[in-house]
Amino acid sequence: MKPVVRYAILAVAAAILAFIASSVLAPSIFRTPRFISSIGAASAPVTVPDVTGLSRQDAQREIESANLVLAGQWSEYGPMGSMGSVIRQDPPPGSMTPRGAPVSIFWNIGPLYRNYCPDSLLGLSAVKAEEEIADWQLYSIGRSWVPHPSIPEGMVIGVCPRQYDSLSVTVPVRLLVSTGWDGIPRFVGLSLGDALEIAENGNLIPVIEERVTGDILQDGRIIEQQLPAGSRYAPGDTIKMVVGRTNTEWGTW
Repeated sequence: MKPVVRYAILAVAAAILAFIASSVLAPSIFRTPRFISSIGAASAPVTVPDVTGLSRQDAQREIESANLVLAGQWSEYGPMGSMGSVIRQDPPPGSMTPRGAPVSIFWNIGPLYRNYCPDSLLGLSAVKAEEEIADWQLYSIGRSWVPHPSIPEGMVIGVCPRQYDSLSVTVPVRLLVSTGWDGIPRFVGLSLGDALEIAENGNLIPVIEERVTGDILQDGRIIEQQLPAGSRYAPGDTIKMVVGRTNTEWGTW
């Protein structure tokens, strides 16, 4: 066979083989790719569940049940009625997102301003006052201590701030607490009942006198004492207290 004829036959055979190869392989080369998840299954989008109104624990269960991941929990101020529940989420409910995608939730920690009654803390023990502050969802920054001649040790005698009836949760409350008094208490200005109770607690024997006064605000209150506040004394010493009165029919002691 002549070389020219042999070369022609080989060329035709090569062209036929090339045509067959392109017909078989081209569809697989240009076919739309198929995405594979990390576990080898085909990835399909999932619907983000609606978790608003749920507790954080329930919201996490719903998110994980939808084959998604709880990415973060963030706090926001909101109405008291929905305090503690989820008020917003990202992505929003109903969104289509890949399996395993992150979801963030925002839960309500209540309003920024809370009811605040500082005067109701006066006269309480420091521990009880701090419990009251916690019940208002506010926080105490600590205590300052000062001696007081008539208020027992550990009792609240001042609150800061005091001039408001509502307070931001970002503002701390500080208590001024009595350390008590080593000497004679200050009885002047107290009601007779309070003065007698303090005298009894201090092992003092009160001697009561009355004095007519034209000031109705002094009626039934101690207007003078002997010994002075802060004086040293021994248990069983007597203390003279002068009680103001506006009614001449006041009882005798």
